[in-house]
Amino acid sequence: MTIRHPRVKGFVYSLAALLVLCVSTMDASIAGAQTAPDSLVLQKPEDVTVWREYNASRNQFTVWVRWQDIPDSLAAVIHQPDTLAWSLVTPVDSLSFPSSRGFYNGNIDRTVEFRALQGGVVGQDSIPFTYTIRREEHWSGTIQVGRGYTSGSWIPIVFRNRVGETLDLGIELSFTPGIIDVQSQFIIGVEDFEGFHIWRGIESDGSDLEAIGEISKEEAFRGASPGGSVVDSLYFFEIIPDLRATGVYNSPFSIDCIGFTLRVELEDDELFWFDCNAFNGFTYYYLVTSFDRGYSVSSGRQGLIKIDRCQPSLGVVLADSCRAELVEMPMQVDPQGNLNAVYAVPNPFRTGGSRLTTENYHNFPDDKVRFVNVPTDCIVKIYTVSGDLVWEYDHVDSGGNIEWDATNRAGEAVTSGVYIYRIEDPGGGHVYGRLIIIR
Repeated sequence: MTIRHPRVKGFVYSLAALLVLCVSTMDASIAGAQTAPDSLVLQKPEDVTVWREYNASRNQFTVWVRWQDIPDSLAAVIHQPDTLAWSLVTPVDSLSFPSSRGFYNGNIDRTVEFRALQGGVVGQDSIPFTYTIRREEHWSGTIQVGRGYTSGSWIPIVFRNRVGETLDLGIELSFTPGIIDVQSQFIIGVEDFEGFHIWRGIESDGSDLEAIGEISKEEAFRGASPGGSVVDSLYFFEIIPDLRATGVYNSPFSIDCIGFTLRVELEDDELFWFDCNAFNGFTYYYLVTSFDRGYSVSSGRQGLIKIDRCQPSLGVVLADSCRAELVEMPMQVDPQGNLNAVYAVPNPFRTGGSRLTTENYHNFPDDKVRFVNVPTDCIVKIYTVSGDLVWEYDHVDSGGNIEWDATNRAGEAVTSGVYIYRIEDPGGGHVYGRLIIIR
């Protein structure tokens, strides 16, 4: 299956496991969080676009959501050194103290540990420091702040592994004049936001948004390790790179509305998600938020509560700035010329509830009847069983739906009963159907 879009050659995603991500990573902490991490300023995803594709043979929709990733320099932070283990024997007023700066360009939360192998006066004695990334000890390095070092100058912190590869996380370090104790230590925390939530609702004020997707960079990095996600790893490290490089990703797994092969042109900084549970006649509102759980530099662990930049909460209207980020997507089938394929839904139409509020009710949230699969140019007429014209509508539209609010030509609600509808096309073709109203 190949899906078309003005900017997309085809967009077919092929991983059944990714659908699991929509539900398995959702938890009460998403909606229950009340306070934001104090170390990060969560940023707004830019250029969020939403479009839908309709598979007429399967009577099924796929909605695609695409957005720009957030630059590291905006969404990351390098903490100042934690020097709790710094003063060992030297009085505090005689100590040299470290400072850090830079833009963290990694994609997960990390703690870097520094240890002085020898003590002495900064800029005079031999004072080598070793450093490693906690839980990634294969990345390490050494700096010298003794002879040849000028106090206050900045030293790039570059890591190397056992095979000679280098890793530059954007950290720089400097030391004030003074004394450093042998075996003194300090740590630096570097953080990036954790990932994105993709939300969907049918209320234009965002008061009913539910998370339909979560992608976590932290869980992707840890993979099959404790706290990790193999699915997220596959998304970030295999699927996204393949799509950005070639526009194609193939998988042995298939999901309901998509298939096996994904074809899409993604820019170097773009990400995507999908929705296989959108239905004809509904208008949905989508929101993409960045989220984080905070980070304890000393323990090297994340917090327990997920915080979103715009924090949706059931029954609570979004703030104006966040409500402005909702992307509206009305769902309707494409028009077609086979009048025999036209039908009315819901039928029977029962007032007083919808599929969202009452079990076994199939009404749309706006309490309207929809005539589905209508031609672009047609007329719908609704009669009583005795032949009286109740309602008439001249449809000239690119959509395949016609909506009726169950009122007559005077705007009054029609009574319970059986009604006859007639759909006419300009060529003289017509089709009749029966519609039941229950109040």
